[in-house]
Amino acid sequence: MIRIGFCCLALISAAPAQAFNCLFDTECYEAEGCAASNFDIDVSTEDKTLSAAFGDLTILAIKRSESLVTLFATGGGAEYMLSATPEAARLSVQMNQGPLVLSYLGICEGAF
Repeated sequence: MIRIGFCCLALISAAPAQAFNCLFDTECYEAEGCAASNFDIDVSTEDKTLSAAFGDLTILAIKRSESLVTLFATGGGAEYMLSATPEAARLSVQMNQGPLVLSYLGICEGAF
């Protein structure tokens, strides 16, 4: 009976996070350099949404390994790619008009 309990506990703790928050403290605009930022997003892999202050985006694909989460989202006239490890996160925003790219550097808490 104890073995079954440990087995179930291991499965629960190994389950990937279904919701987590990312905070980006650096924003880079095209090739003009980077500046301090206070941009954050909430990710729900269950609902397939990426939420920011400007609204919700639709997650199109999620790729996950033990130490990396990569997701692709769309909405608001742009395409988004988020890559997160336990140590760092990068968000690339490709604006459809322009073209124009914004890159964000930060961390995602609770993703692993």
